[in-house]
Amino acid sequence: MIKFFRYIRQRLLSQNRFGKYLLYAVGEIILVVIGILIALQVNNWNNERNLRHLEKDLLYGIRDNLLASKYNLDFNISYNENTIANFKRILDHIETGLPYDSSLDSSYSYLSYWSEPSFTYTAYETLKSKGLDIIQNDSIKLGITEIYEEIFPFVTIEYRAEWELHQSSVLPFVMKYIKYSASNRARPNDFENLKQNTEFHNLLGYKMVTRQHSIYFSTEARKKTIELISDIDKELGINPQ
Repeated sequence: MIKFFRYIRQRLLSQNRFGKYLLYAVGEIILVVIGILIALQVNNWNNERNLRHLEKDLLYGIRDNLLASKYNLDFNISYNENTIANFKRILDHIETGLPYDSSLDSSYSYLSYWSEPSFTYTAYETLKSKGLDIIQNDSIKLGITEIYEEIFPFVTIEYRAEWELHQSSVLPFVMKYIKYSASNRARPNDFENLKQNTEFHNLLGYKMVTRQHSIYFSTEARKKTIELISDIDKELGINPQ
């Protein structure tokens, strides 16, 4: 093609047809510019298409991570609700003045255990490394940032507060007054004495309050997570199950 254009230019020059030569040269320049513009447009289109593929992949990854976090929140909420029910069972047994029942062994075992949520950040970290602006939907972008930068960290802090309570107060008390078996069941060393122990009543009451707070914030996080999953599903065209 280049040789063909060169041949035409040389032929026009050899015939002293300068006017047509100049007109042809301008036309050739215009064609080159148009070609460059088309090439740039195609390149921009390819880049945009690649970005949209990347956005889709990242949204699928965020969605999978959110689902994993949601299932973890489900478990934690259920576990801690069960924990509170067992603590209430202990208190009810004490307040009604009933003698110790071996069925309480499982209830006392909850004094040393709780379930802390574990949130999955893998896809979010990838998104941050690629740039949050890849996500075109501003509502989804804001929702993702809110979940991972505010809501999940706040829920984690709430559970860490109970961990600090456990290390400083609960564990020393349990080691002194509660006996654990190899099967992870537990019972007081002296139930009658424990019934009158004000520290135990305060400790149990405070653990119930902290668990209730954790359940509340976990439930709110779960709602936000479900809402964001629903928004992403709409963006990706995924039909709700």
